[in-house]
Amino acid sequence: MCGAANNQLAEERHGDALVKRGILYAPDYVVNAGGILNISVELSPKGYDERVAEERVRGIGRALADVFTHAKKRGIPTSRAADEVAQSILAEGKKARAH
Repeated sequence: MCGAANNQLAEERHGDALVKRGILYAPDYVVNAGGILNISVELSPKGYDERVAEERVRGIGRALADVFTHAKKRGIPTSRAADEVAQSILAEGKKARAH
């Protein structure tokens, strides 16, 4: 199941319910990241570069694969795995800026 709308799972337990039913859920904020990625390129000080935007959008598939791998490794719903992966990326970014 692919979450095309924002916030499809109202509560964390809904991710658990999908797992119990054998439904692989592609979290909405992962699959819908293309728009915000494109905007980030539009706001670049160097100006818009379509190739850069396309490269970033192509990364969504890799990000989704990372979420699926993380979920399987930890035995958790993909909705929770997406949150954990996002938190890890944010923490790495903060650490890189501090140095």
